[in-house]
Formats: sequence, C-alpha cells, structure tokens
Amino acid sequence: MSFPSDYVPRTSVQSTYHKSSHEDKYVAEPFPTAVRALKDGAASHEHTRTLVICLDGTGDQFDNDNSNVVHFVSCLRKHDPSKQVTYYQSGIGTYDAGGLRNGMAAAIDMAVGSGLGIHIKDAYKFLMQNYRDGDKICLFGFSRGAYTVRCLAGMLHKVGLLPASNGAQVNFAYSFFKDDTVEGWKMSAQFKKTFCTNVNVHFVGVWDCVASVGFIPRKLPFSKSPTNSIHFFRHAMALDEHRAKFKLCQWQQQNPAVQRKDTIDNTPRGKLEREVRKYGIFSSIRKNKATEGVVSDGLAKRSNTAEIDHYDMEAEFEKLDGTRKAHQRAITDAKECYFMGAHADVGGGAVPNETRHMLSRIPLRWMIRQCFECDTGILFSTSALAEQGLDLSTLWPDYKPTERPRTGPSSTLLEKYEQGAIPPITRRSTALGLDDSTQHDRANIGSLDLLPEQMEDYLDSMAGINDQLVQAKGWWILELWPVKVRVQLKDQDGWEKKVRMNLGRYRAVREMSPNLHWTVQDRVEKDQYKLRCRHNSNAKWNVIA
Repeated sequence: MSFPSDYVPRTSVQSTYHKSSHEDKYVAEPFPTAVRALKDGAASHEHTRTLVICLDGTGDQFDNDNSNVVHFVSCLRKHDPSKQVTYYQSGIGTYDAGGLRNGMAAAIDMAVGSGLGIHIKDAYKFLMQNYRDGDKICLFGFSRGAYTVRCLAGMLHKVGLLPASNGAQVNFAYSFFKDDTVEGWKMSAQFKKTFCTNVNVHFVGVWDCVASVGFIPRKLPFSKSPTNSIHFFRHAMALDEHRAKFKLCQWQQQNPAVQRKDTIDNTPRGKLEREVRKYGIFSSIRKNKATEGVVSDGLAKRSNTAEIDHYDMEAEFEKLDGTRKAHQRAITDAKECYFMGAHADVGGGAVPNETRHMLSRIPLRWMIRQCFECDTGILFSTSALAEQGLDLSTLWPDYKPTERPRTGPSSTLLEKYEQGAIPPITRRSTALGLDDSTQHDRANIGSLDLLPEQMEDYLDSMAGINDQLVQAKGWWILELWPVKVRVQLKDQDGWEKKVRMNLGRYRAVREMSPNLHWTVQDRVEKDQYKLRCRHNSNAKWNVIA
C-alpha cells in the first residue's frame, strides 16, 4: 500500500486521507466502526433497512473450519435491528424442526436432502416475521445452501410473502411452490393474489451452487432458472471440482451455441428401455389427471403431460401472475466468475480457520465487493472486513473497484511467505487501530501487518487445492454410479447430456465468454496452474478482478 510522500502516519485510528484546505498536508480520517455496502458512501444515512439471510452448505455449521457463509456473517453488523437484521442457518444435515440433530437423522438428511423443505420454510418464516415495506432482501448461500437460497427466492416469486400473522399458511404456500403440475402453477398464482404480497430480492450471492440436493436429484420451480424478482445475482464457481454429485447449477445458459438435446442413456438398462418403448409396450408420455383442463392457451397444449419444461412453465406463470405489473418486473443483473480450487476452496471449510493463506478468501472478498458494487446497503464491520484482507480505503467513503495488479509481490515478501513469517491476517485490524489492542501493540506494527488486498489475493492463490477425490478416496464410489453428464460434441462447439459414470470428469464450462478471476490467469501465465475444465474450443476467457 503506497501513500503520498507528505502523508504523516498516525498511531491512532487510521482511514483514508484527504487534503486539508488550510495546509498542503494529507490528514488521516478515522474509519467508522461500520460501513454500508454502497458505491456512494454519502448516501448511507438515507438507506433503508437490510434483511440478510445466509444459508450454509451440507453439514456446515460454526466450527474450526468455517465456510465462507460463516466468515461472511462474521463481517456483518448485528447490533441495531432498525438498520439491519441478519439470519444464519446451518447446513442440510445439521438440524431439523427441533434444532440440531445427530446420528442417523443427520446422515439421512445429508444423503437425500430430506430437510430441504424445513430449511426453505424456516428462512421464509424469518422474512415473514421481519419484513417491512421498503426493506432490501439479500440472500447468500454455499453449496446446497446456495441451492436452498435460490429455492427461497423462487418461492417468494411464485407464491409471494405471507404476512407475519398468517403462519398457519406457510405449509400450504410451500406445497403450492413445489407443485410443478399445471394446476399447481395456477393455484400458486391465485394463492399469491389472495394471501400474499409481492417482494423483490435485491441481491443473491452464492458460492459454488450445486444442482441437486442429496443422492436423489430434485428440481424445484425457479431453483435454477432466473426469476424477474431478483435484481442482482452473483456466483463464485469452482474450476477444479470434479465429483459426480457436485454438478454446478448456473444462472441460466443463454448461449445459442449450447445445444439442448435429450439425455442419452447408454447403460444396459437405458438401452433396454429404449427397445421396449420402440415397440410400444410402454408409453413414453404419462397422463396426469390432475393437470387436465384448460388453464391458458399456452398451458392447455401440454396439460396432459407430467414432465413439463420448467422454462416454458415459468414463462407461462408470468401471464397467470396478476399481482406484478410489467413495470415492476426487474431485469436481473447476473455475473458468474470462475475461481481456482475445488468446491470447498471456493465456498470455504477446506482448511482450519487459523490457516494464514487459503484459496477461499479470494471468492469471499470478491463477493463482499459485489455487495458494494450492487448497492446492497449491507452494514459491515470495518474491523472484520480488514481481517478478511480487504482494503478499507477502497470501500469508504466511496467505493473504488479493485484491479489486477501490474506487478507481483517483491522477492522479500515471497521469501517471508515461504518462511511462514507473514503475521496472522487478524493483525490488519490492529494495524488500522480498529480493534481493542493497546497503544503498545499498535506501536509494533510492521509493513507485513497490512498487506495490500491484491497481495493478499496473490498469496492466497498460491495455497493448495483440496481435491476430495484425492484426499477422501471414498468419494470414488459415487464416481461409478451412472449420472447425467455433459459431453462435448465432436466439433467441440456444443454439448449434449449422456448418462454414464463420471469417473472424475472435470466440469464443463459451456459459456463462450466465461469470467475468470485474475488470480487464475496469473497462475496460468506463470505455468503454476493448468485449466483442467472442459470448454468450447473457441471460448474466450474474460479476466476480471
């Protein structure tokens, strides 16, 4: 971090600096104890209240190897409910309706996602009890918690938000939300109009969202596709995850080069079923009596089929939903970015909390910065942000986007890194005078106690990848189980789904211009990392900070 030559450091609380009108000197200005995530800090006093919901990944809870969801929650200000209300929920497999769970019940929940509905409804109830008109709703999640967050956003869009006094209707609301029949979509629109109010979700931020919950695949309405009630969507994705049961659930594929083809099941059972269908022994289209009848011209043509394309259904729902006027529908600003590492290297929890350098801090800082860029108004603790490696002077009083550094760390810094001599990251708040440390502690601050954020990113990117197929061989059992996988066409410019064993196959990056964090590109250019994901031959990576 560099300062003007005439800037005089002070041992008291420091912040950004400005020129005094009376003398040609830079005067240190104390950081506030909390900052709102806004591009214009001057608008902070005018901001409305923020509701922040954070849902953790499978089996994740507060412990000695916390996920990024917990680290994110630790950065939030929680003292004043008139400005911000926060909610944290531990992951699938950690609790049921009665609280924390243990033993067989937890194992079953983690295996089949049996508690998904409980998690969605509990977060929904929090919003019921706390939402006031004008509040900004921000949702965050990791892994299956990310999927749950997207289901919650879908439920809010499909059935709306019940008033606080109507808790008896929550189970009915959830039943209508997950009912994917034509009648279910019709009843959802009517239920929303009768009992609920429209609410918009301002921001959804997720780390490596996986498509299925448990070994039994599920797909709930709006859990994968966009809804027009979300203003901003941000997704940090893992380049090096390659387990079969951790299929990436992206925002939506809108690339015309991506070809949607029927799943081709080449297992013996799949071939047998095709032969059976070929001779008409079984019908390939199942009748669904509950969906018979005319709902609208668009839906009536498909009302006799049980499996209806979600995208078509969700588009038709907009016609049935009379509660939201056209001018109230938001166009979602969506951004997804790939980061180096496996699933827990992006969402956190792969290494102990006290580890000095970890890959997961890079997407954590990126997500926090997205909160500022999207004007979420989330209230953060400045000392906690400093202890995650962020440069506070770029966040307050006005937000300044970070950039890819023009040069790397000095040889001296790299030597200190190799020696493990870089101080704990918590020393950053001490260096800024934001914690409860003594004057003597602050007097002993050195240059390594307050590394620039870009150098924190650089050094974190040198941490090892935690590949569970290498570290926990038991995962290979599931690699032998036939699943749907993306396979490139022979021309390498398109994709199709096939059912086969995954066998550690790396993820398919199907975008033509995927976003890549600069730390990945930097390692590639230095021959310290190799992209192993599968991608289109003419795809061009868009490097971002």
